[in-house]
Amino acid sequence: MTANQKPNCYQSTSNQILLEDKTNDIAAHDSPINKNLLSASGLEMPATDKVQTLDAFDWKYTINETYFNLDVSFRQPNKFSGFLQHAKLLEIGVSHYHANTVHYNRGRQSAGYSDDSILMTFPLTGDVRFTQKGRQLTSKPGQFFIELSSLPYEFYHLQEAALYVIKVPLVLLTAQMSTIERQFARSLTIDEGAGRLLVFQMKQILTLIHNHQLAELEIKILEQQLLNLIILTLSAPKEAMMSSISCIKSVHLKRIEHYVNLNLANSDLTPKAVAAACHISARYLHKLFFDLPYTFSEWVRELRLKQANHILKSKSYVTIDEVAHRVGYADQSYFSRIYKQYFGYAPRDTIQK
Repeated sequence: MTANQKPNCYQSTSNQILLEDKTNDIAAHDSPINKNLLSASGLEMPATDKVQTLDAFDWKYTINETYFNLDVSFRQPNKFSGFLQHAKLLEIGVSHYHANTVHYNRGRQSAGYSDDSILMTFPLTGDVRFTQKGRQLTSKPGQFFIELSSLPYEFYHLQEAALYVIKVPLVLLTAQMSTIERQFARSLTIDEGAGRLLVFQMKQILTLIHNHQLAELEIKILEQQLLNLIILTLSAPKEAMMSSISCIKSVHLKRIEHYVNLNLANSDLTPKAVAAACHISARYLHKLFFDLPYTFSEWVRELRLKQANHILKSKSYVTIDEVAHRVGYADQSYFSRIYKQYFGYAPRDTIQK
């Protein structure tokens, strides 16, 4: 669907909710943007007088350029208006988003590993609906949620909404991966402390970037400060406090991870074999992976391919067939095919990437 076509209805999980909320939201759906709103959390909205309002066509292009490929649809394209302030630091992007009713869908063909990052979305005004891998949430001002770029998702709001959005490469959050994997697509509370400081920092960064010419060192310092606050916010969001049960699960997952990493060359890393080696049942192993964004088999394949990529880049091999065997693949042609599907280029082209 293009920005100039009017959708018949939103698809998937949003269709039922739209029908239920239609009478309540009709007055707010595609009204002109109110730039004087204040967030329910008490955080003042940034000034918007210098930001150009975009129509539906330009909005679709801008969203895809700022984040990643998304299908964007509008209830009434000819009445849509929105604006997006964006600041790109070195690797992290910060955005202030404000728009009336709009719907986004990241399909399977768009999702993947080519853009391995997360979005952290902080509603300032309006409620946002989000669905990813069977999890559904409604996030309100004072909350935030995590979106994984590698999985399909649906994101929409039925009324005018203002948001802060941070795009962070996952490579910067390696130590936080367990939290991200548990808490993606869950509504988390900012509360006091790091979360509120993070929102304040985003506002300051947008103001500085758009009003001043910053040196590279200043940008680097700003990004490091922002990353520190992101890590603090992810380290202990209110809903993420681990129970004794989740601590036990974490211990088992660490044991599984350790065993698999030591045995990547073994082609027989089946759930049954790994479970037996870690002294748990195969059924419990699958249960441990139930809330993660991948199955056990998908996770093992990703570990194998990333290790292969590391070997290829280090040039510590003689042939591609040798690399395949070192990460547990006896069939070189199969290895080359799935490697290209994952990274977007063949094993022999890795050194040039």
